[in-house]
Amino acid sequence: MNEYVPPPFAIPRELAVELTKMGELLDACDDAKKLGEAILERLHGRKRDSDYKLVAFMIFAKCFKSFQAAQTLCRCGFGSDALSLCASMFENVIDLLYIGKAPVKRSRRYIQFEQVEKLLQAQKVMRKKRLPRGRRTAYRAFERNLNKQASGLTQYFPNAHTGWSQRSLFQRAKSVRGEIAYYERYWIYCGHKHTLPMAAVGWTVTLSGGNPGLTLGPDIKEVYNGALSSAEEFLRMCKLFDHELGLGLAADISKAEANLERISVKVRTEHPELVV
Repeated sequence: MNEYVPPPFAIPRELAVELTKMGELLDACDDAKKLGEAILERLHGRKRDSDYKLVAFMIFAKCFKSFQAAQTLCRCGFGSDALSLCASMFENVIDLLYIGKAPVKRSRRYIQFEQVEKLLQAQKVMRKKRLPRGRRTAYRAFERNLNKQASGLTQYFPNAHTGWSQRSLFQRAKSVRGEIAYYERYWIYCGHKHTLPMAAVGWTVTLSGGNPGLTLGPDIKEVYNGALSSAEEFLRMCKLFDHELGLGLAADISKAEANLERISVKVRTEHPELVV
């Protein structure tokens, strides 16, 4: 078997040409990826000897993975889908900021909620009056098993609707001074994530003759925004994670942020047709 396999679809030649115009921006995004790799290298051999370090590493790793997925989508011409992943990255940053304000207690609650959440979901299903045949029996078994694992923990989560933190994402964002970012950025990301009317511009085009149409595959629409936003969110995570764990990469991260901002303005100025 060959080392590589062909992609499941072809990228149109026109898109490849437009991506080349955006090359400097994509290179700057690659620099953000290298920073993520540098952070992982700094972590090599370090003990994750507290709940906080464990949770922080997990959240960072998830954000890094989502960033790489968003960049891959952009290079394949799926900018709107990349923006939807930025919602997850934004949530990662808010959660790590929030946990860092009370690292012992909040990290513990984050970990404890794993089995509690499964129990709450099983109970939610069980409250339905009618279930497919055999399903209730299966969920009763799940509930018995989960009750043992979550014994003594449910008391910390009296509100079944507000998750591990017992606060909504907006409340967590507000508590870490992220209220404006929630309104300005998260709103946009969720528009693409949930196919809201406000984000329809991300997958509509004007056809020859002036008629409206839809993007049904790879297209340059929102690639600029998806690439830039995902890199910005990831660099925010890098800065936060570096600060919390004292990795000594603050100067490199600031340099990458400044370079990304400079190049994004340059590309937007030289190729305004790409910023759609």
